[in-house]
Amino acid sequence: MLRRRVRLRQLELLAALAQAPTLSAAARAVNLSQPAASKLLNRLAADLGVPLFKRAGRTLRPTAAGQALLGRAAALIGDLDRAQDELGAIGEGLVGSARLGAGVGSCYVLVPHALIDLLDDAPNISVTVREGTIGELLGGLRAGHFDLVVGRLDAPLTDRTLAVEELYDPPMRVVCGPQHPLARPASARGRDAHWSDVADAEWVLPEEGTPMRRGVDALFRRLHRVPRRALVESSSIQTNVALLSQRDMLWVLSADIADYFARLGALHVLPLPRLRGPSPLVLAYLRDRSLSPAAARLRAALRKATDGLRHRTGRGGIAI
Repeated sequence: MLRRRVRLRQLELLAALAQAPTLSAAARAVNLSQPAASKLLNRLAADLGVPLFKRAGRTLRPTAAGQALLGRAAALIGDLDRAQDELGAIGEGLVGSARLGAGVGSCYVLVPHALIDLLDDAPNISVTVREGTIGELLGGLRAGHFDLVVGRLDAPLTDRTLAVEELYDPPMRVVCGPQHPLARPASARGRDAHWSDVADAEWVLPEEGTPMRRGVDALFRRLHRVPRRALVESSSIQTNVALLSQRDMLWVLSADIADYFARLGALHVLPLPRLRGPSPLVLAYLRDRSLSPAAARLRAALRKATDGLRHRTGRGGIAI
């Protein structure tokens, strides 16, 4: 039987190989020398009676059997790590733990709201949050590093191993710093802000290829204009907020995050029609891995927070 032939050390090495580019890198990740790692893999292949890897120059490439085993090993090691977290939490007087991978756009409003609800309803649950790009986070989910991932997808997801729930799709708002001339009251400027003001302004544009950038490009096509000046392309929320506080530039931002910074006095939301968001925020988890009670409570908290934010920000806006 497979369970009698595979050692934990071999599973750890396979899980590292699923993430590392070379055998030497995987060996370092689990504190093995490369010869010792090669010996473990050769012993496993001999015990199973099936080739797991083949040489391609100085690199190892998994066979079909090896590829199947890599994915399973990563999931098993992830399960063991989660069990360790659960035991540690229980040892500290808690009742469980959950690990969340969060896209940057979800970390300002959605995730804090969900965590507040969770801490109110289940204060004895420990939650670890790691921020990253959606691609990195989904890879971590498959490898067992996260129970749940929340964020905005760059493209439709075709991976059938993942369960994906659409949470909400906040509209977009055009924003500027509080010192920008367009932030002054309409009475002081003599008229309300207009789309022509937006087209003539200096812009911070989202990075090329991102959903937000596609939305901004669509906006300017609709206006039959191009931005007058776009000296910076950046998807860093922290950088852009700081930049707009010191220079008269415009930017487009999700309505929930724009309102958050407006309440802090860090940004001004221009009184222009809201724009339809480029893609919804989603919640993802593995179909064939049951959630721990703590992770299930976190999922419920994210859904509850979503309901409140959906009512607050509304859906859609004018198409761009």
